[in-house]
Amino acid sequence: MFVEPSGQGPVPKEEAMIKFGESGNAELFTLSGSTGQGHETVYPEIVGEILGIAPEKITLRASDPDGPRLAGGGTVGSRSTMQHGGALAATAYEVIRKATDLAAKDLEVATADIEFSKGTFSVKGTDISVSFAEIMQRHGSALDTMGHMTPQGAFPSGAHVAEVEIDPETGAIEVLNYIGVDDCGRVMNHTLLEGQLHGGVAQGIGQALGEHVVYDPESGQLLTGTFMDYPMPRASDQPLKIELYDHLVPSPTNLLGAKGAGEAGTVGAVPAMANAVLDALRPLGIHHLDFPYSPARIWAAIRKAG
Repeated sequence: MFVEPSGQGPVPKEEAMIKFGESGNAELFTLSGSTGQGHETVYPEIVGEILGIAPEKITLRASDPDGPRLAGGGTVGSRSTMQHGGALAATAYEVIRKATDLAAKDLEVATADIEFSKGTFSVKGTDISVSFAEIMQRHGSALDTMGHMTPQGAFPSGAHVAEVEIDPETGAIEVLNYIGVDDCGRVMNHTLLEGQLHGGVAQGIGQALGEHVVYDPESGQLLTGTFMDYPMPRASDQPLKIELYDHLVPSPTNLLGAKGAGEAGTVGAVPAMANAVLDALRPLGIHHLDFPYSPARIWAAIRKAG
């Protein structure tokens, strides 16, 4: 079981901006850029759901040097969805406030008579309405909005279990089963979440079973300077099936109810693998072994234990 603080850090304000063009498209500006996590997918989904427009009409321009100057932190510490996504959500709600005033003028009613739901502004008690997409096309840049949120951390948690089998003749380890249950708060995109968890578990297994930087003790020369020498985790090192389950409790610290997820796989996999290997070796009197648990190191430990 682990509990991992995420999104912590001295960031006083997380800013974001949403700009609109006459073509009916929107652009999102944030300091959170993707390194494979899928920001360009999930941020438009967050804003599109709030505004009631298709995510395909929304483009993320992360850390754009030609964009507005924004305050905030970057993509670090599992903060992206809950803090940058939260800032974009806060900005989107401010866009709705502006659009409500514009819809009231277009429909020639008081702002208080307008209600917004699922991308449509309606006059209360009537069938008169106008969509957000129409307001966006009519008024374009009048909807441009910069918003922010005050960042707060969250505490994702989980429990990971690994089952391994060790060949005593070679020291080779096979991961038979791997099960993880995680609380990542409200999930914005389940496919991206699973991808991050699978990648994190693979990374954690790689760290436990092979990854090791080795230097020549005489010269200090790096001996594992290429991927021919440094054992990156490969598909053959992974269990045939990784079972992942959700136990989701929305966080009260941000508009989305999200918690960190990017590091959950690694945080869970490393101790789960360590405990599984030592549990298998404990009957031989082996209670401690330094990483990595390579076949050579396991074989030597078994031989030393007799």
